[in-house]
Amino acid sequence: MKPSVLAIADSDSYLKLATSFLHRLGPEWDRKVYLARTPVMPTEQQISAAFEGTDLDPQMLEVIQLSQLEADSVQEDIIFASATGPVVAEIYSRILRTEPVDGRRTALISALPGVAYPATQKGWNYRRAGDAFICHSHAEARDFSFMTESHAGHQPTIMVSKLPFLNCTGFPPAQEKLVNRLVFAPQAKVPETAEQRESILLALEQASKMNPGLEVVVKLRAKAGEPQTHLEAHPYDSLFTQLQSRNRISAESRIQFDTGSMSEALVPGSALVTVSSTAALESLDRGLPTMVLSDFGVNRQMINTVFVASGIIGELEDVVSLNFGEPSKAWSAGKLLPPHGSQLLSIIGVPGPAGKRWTAAYRSGSPGLHPPPAAAPSTAYGVAIASGEGAC
Repeated sequence: MKPSVLAIADSDSYLKLATSFLHRLGPEWDRKVYLARTPVMPTEQQISAAFEGTDLDPQMLEVIQLSQLEADSVQEDIIFASATGPVVAEIYSRILRTEPVDGRRTALISALPGVAYPATQKGWNYRRAGDAFICHSHAEARDFSFMTESHAGHQPTIMVSKLPFLNCTGFPPAQEKLVNRLVFAPQAKVPETAEQRESILLALEQASKMNPGLEVVVKLRAKAGEPQTHLEAHPYDSLFTQLQSRNRISAESRIQFDTGSMSEALVPGSALVTVSSTAALESLDRGLPTMVLSDFGVNRQMINTVFVASGIIGELEDVVSLNFGEPSKAWSAGKLLPPHGSQLLSIIGVPGPAGKRWTAAYRSGSPGLHPPPAAAPSTAYGVAIASGEGAC
């Protein structure tokens, strides 16, 4: 009998995490994906983008009300709560309230859909009731593990696995093709002001003018007014229209706005620019030139401190001149890009809240989730280590 998993998502980025996680588990698992009906539900185009590149059929997606959820309605071995914090907390609460404490059979795990460094107490608190929490880098795992020491009571086991939509098994070779496509990946929350965002658009316009033949694309998660995981106060497509109306960007501008999948945007010949976006990891994963902008700061507020010492930090003037740095291998291997795990792990045991243990079968090549040793201190976390020095 196959092990089974139910992923429950609520927004565009979390649905992408859910589908790529299930895809990496593969057909050896019985897989199901639900979409919770919330105000941040993805559009049809966002749903299509989330399923692109996976072996899952978008027709399998079922929309549910969270009020439908209880232990008796879930037959799967594992619930992967791939959703925003409040929704994860509600999923956990509904299952735990309706499942016998001394007879639990459903494992509860969760993860964040991108860079989560530095860790936040708020994000952790929403997910504390689960059995396991998946981090996507050693730095994140260390940060979250410190939080387990400051609170008594149940804490989920912290595990580490690369984001499931990243694919490289070693350091990807840098592309030899000249850059002919510049992709800007916005982050909904930063930078905060319209003026800062306008400066990015103006730099992209200048890059288009200074580099004949260069295609410039702003890869949006959603158009202005459409739902996405985080609310965006100043959408780039709206700002672009405003800049054109003020004659600061030409009506003949070659800047394009696209809402397709990131994999469609990051084709060979592309280079990526962002302030703070998981798209930087997807670009690095493909061996593409990548830049994290420092013009607005490299700090907690900009959610980009993880890129310190990465070798890919630059400024808007570097965007105009297409001056991209070389990513640091030490940073990639030691801080941000762990492997998926190449060792066969057939059984995982994680302590439950009542001292029980749930088990779930994992296969080689699935997101390599390893629990910490039984005698490890609370700051320990499980890491799947792939063979080969410097695997990314």
